Amino acid sequence: MLDELNPQQREVAQLRQHCVAIACPGAGKTKTIATKAALLLQDSAATVGAVTFSKDAALELRERILAAAGESVKKRLIAGTFHSLAFKQLKRPGARALDIASDGDRLGLLIRVMQELGRDGKAEDVIPTIEKIKTNFGRCDPNTTDGELYHAYQDALARNGKIDFQDMLRLAVEGMEQGTIAPYAFTYLLVDEFQDTDPLQYRWIELHAQAGSIVTVVGDDDQSIYAFREALGYRGMESFIQSFAAKPVVLGSNYRCRAEILGAADRVIRNNADRIAKVLRAEKGSGGNVQTSRHPDEYEEATAAVEVLAPLLAKGQSCAILARTNRILDPLEAVCRSHGIKYYRASGASVLSRPEGALMCNLLEIADRIKDTGLDAVLAHLGLTAQQLRALHADMGAELTQKGRAELVDLGLPEEVATNYREFMKRLAEWQSLCDRKFYSLTLSGVAEWMLK
Repeated sequence: MLDELNPQQREVAQLRQHCVAIACPGAGKTKTIATKAALLLQDSAATVGAVTFSKDAALELRERILAAAGESVKKRLIAGTFHSLAFKQLKRPGARALDIASDGDRLGLLIRVMQELGRDGKAEDVIPTIEKIKTNFGRCDPNTTDGELYHAYQDALARNGKIDFQDMLRLAVEGMEQGTIAPYAFTYLLVDEFQDTDPLQYRWIELHAQAGSIVTVVGDDDQSIYAFREALGYRGMESFIQSFAAKPVVLGSNYRCRAEILGAADRVIRNNADRIAKVLRAEKGSGGNVQTSRHPDEYEEATAAVEVLAPLLAKGQSCAILARTNRILDPLEAVCRSHGIKYYRASGASVLSRPEGALMCNLLEIADRIKDTGLDAVLAHLGLTAQQLRALHADMGAELTQKGRAELVDLGLPEEVATNYREFMKRLAEWQSLCDRKFYSLTLSGVAEWMLK
């Protein structure tokens, strides 16, 4: 296995101390991590953890490690994302069941919270604020505008028996700090794309290192593009080197790009004030081409791009256009359409990420008795305010039930809303009866019809 690595990759693979591998683009970092994991697993007493930022990357890394080490080691290899590993920690024996809020659930809750607080604007626009606070361990002043919003949102999640995506990691870190959750018993922990770690993820790694895991992190401070999401980038890599006396190793050989491409990128990135010094080498040699041009506006720029692409596409070649934001691609799409150029644009979100999609999913899960929480989103759809929902929960508890109209009015519901509530609870009983008899198509039709009305 080591014969396939260059000297710097081999050094990373053979180190048995805390290590920071600074891997330039195309440096073969996945191959290096997989080889190191396979070597570590040759010790029958070793357990290896491998953390990545996406499910697909975790699956690919696991497959590559097992291909090199053999299927016999798979029980001693745990590969996953930060959030999937944290979720497993929270699912310890005796812990309450976790209901993870979908993107649509989160938007729906935020819309109601903002209405309750009298806030203007879109719920989508405050999500980064909530995420930033959670990334920083939920620390905020409840008397500030952002702090008030955050605490109201957390209260809404709790009332619905849910946690959101970021809560998984926050609760796991809090549990490890308080001693109620044990860190994984990794002998070695390997972390990919370390430059993208935020303070919460860094703390999760740190707690495992303090518990005895020998940690190798792999990343490139020059490729840190998520500062807006609190990614630590250069600061995180320097902090880990200093805090754990980790050995830095630069993987400077690029096996992907020609020298002209790599050289242009290197000249740009050297303008970064805070970065780890590194020498980049293009192992493919010369052969690339870089051109720059300026245009008076975005439509002139898009037209110039299409004029370059058209003859290439006519020859059957494939082309790609990258932009810093999705919005920048709008003029290009318009020009492509006007020139009759076929294209594929990687954008768009699932309908299930909208509040309406989440509402339907919630209804179907409640109807099929998969869960008994989430009714708040449905009742908000009926016109109930956050104050009225709190009054209902104070009277009935977490699980809302049918009530007489007079009782509902006494709890503060207007007569029309009380009537809608009683009608809905009657419909819900019918849908649950249909699901009990496995008439799922009729249930789906009934829910869809009710939502359209």
